[in-house]
Amino acid sequence: MKRTVTAVLMAILVVATVVAVVTAREYAVYYASTTNQDTGLIITNTGGEKVSYVLTVYDAYGKLLARTTKELAGYESDYHLVSDLVGSKDDNWGLATVETTGIMSIGIDTIVNGTRRSSTNVYAPLSVVSGSTYYWYSLNYANSSDESTGVAVVNPLDSPVAGTLYVYDAAGNQKNATSFLLDPHEADYYPLHKLVDVGDTMWGVVDIKATAPIVIGGEYFDAAGKLLNVDEITGFYYS
Repeated sequence: MKRTVTAVLMAILVVATVVAVVTAREYAVYYASTTNQDTGLIITNTGGEKVSYVLTVYDAYGKLLARTTKELAGYESDYHLVSDLVGSKDDNWGLATVETTGIMSIGIDTIVNGTRRSSTNVYAPLSVVSGSTYYWYSLNYANSSDESTGVAVVNPLDSPVAGTLYVYDAAGNQKNATSFLLDPHEADYYPLHKLVDVGDTMWGVVDIKATAPIVIGGEYFDAAGKLLNVDEITGFYYS
């Protein structure tokens, strides 16, 4: 993990990020284009009129890797294999955005060693709620001898975002609280076996609060460490 933050820094960022503004209509997703893992993006114009879009890809440290502009007719789709745009490298994971004046849906295929492991869809753009201090996100996890979970937190904004991951077991007991600070477009990754014990009763929920909208990638592995599924969480349940 690249960094943690103190309570003082988080308090400052609460004020700073409330004024962050998401311009136009922007969709943000988690991707990975590393040695064994790749991501396919299916970008569909779900409106009836021709529109253009800009696809932008950043690495885990927020560095711009690729940007491409395309046009789509009504209900037309494009397919982008992210490795074709940025190559495959250990730091090539984190944020991909699609900015458009139209209405899009984004299909995300997770590919491991050339085989598609999972697919998910994102159809809602980023949204900022006026006056919100925190945004809350949630995903289930398991951290047993049979399966494990990794959590990626991604900042889609042009300003820093702070937050905290709270890990609860199935009985509702808080087992860990880890703070993070993300620079613009930066991402961080938390294998839960480094945050909580491994055991048959170690499963439940990861509750995440952030000072601005973020994107969550939940990665689920079997006992051998084989990636089974990636869940894209782009909508908050409370703000």
